Formats: sequence, structure tokens, C-alpha cells
Amino acid sequence: MESSGSIDLDRLGKELSDKMRAKDQSLRPAAEEIGCSPATLGRLLKGSQAVNVPDTKNLIRAVSWLEKSLSDFELNRTPTKTSLTDVEVHLRALSGISDSDKQALVAMVRAAHDAFRTAKR
Repeated sequence: MESSGSIDLDRLGKELSDKMRAKDQSLRPAAEEIGCSPATLGRLLKGSQAVNVPDTKNLIRAVSWLEKSLSDFELNRTPTKTSLTDVEVHLRALSGISDSDKQALVAMVRAAHDAFRTAKR
């Protein structure tokens, strides 16, 4: 099946559907947990059959809800190193931590990453 861009939208839709089924959740409660509208979640569930693809922010929210990163859904993905974006997505998806603490963790990781990159030069 053809998917838009380099993201396997069909696999993402299936995994979202599987998690909703496992949690015995309907569209609205799942969308609320993800942080998107029910219409957006509906488009995600349609996969590549959706008329338009949700924006990157909503894609990231959906994969974070699955406790994965967007790179996990890349088509023809070959194993690579974990990116800073992957780390940020996982930090933002942590449960039981306030949004301000998540932001602080992301800022610390970015600062450490930048310091390391500067020191390598």
C-alpha cells in the first residue's frame, strides 16, 4: 500500500487501532489522551486511505501515545542511531511527570547534546 511521504501511515493506523482496542477505548477518549481532535484521530486510523495526512505535531502526538517515535514508522527504515528528536519524543511521552518537568528534561538533554557536539569539534 502506498503511504504519504516516508511514514507508513497504514502501520501507524493499525497500531493506534490495536491500542484503542486493547484499552477498550472509543475515538473520543483516545483522541483526548493523544491530544488531537477525534477527526484527526479518525484520519490517522484510515492510514494511507485518508484524504489528507495530519500535521507533524499530531503525528508525533500519536506515536508518542504508542510510546514510540516517528522514526519507528519510516518506510524502508534501516537501523540507525537514536536521534535527539527520538529522545525528545520519548521524554515528552513520559507519564506521571508534569509538562514543566518534561520541558526541563528536554532542555537538559538538548544542552548536553549541544555541549557534546561543540566539544567534538
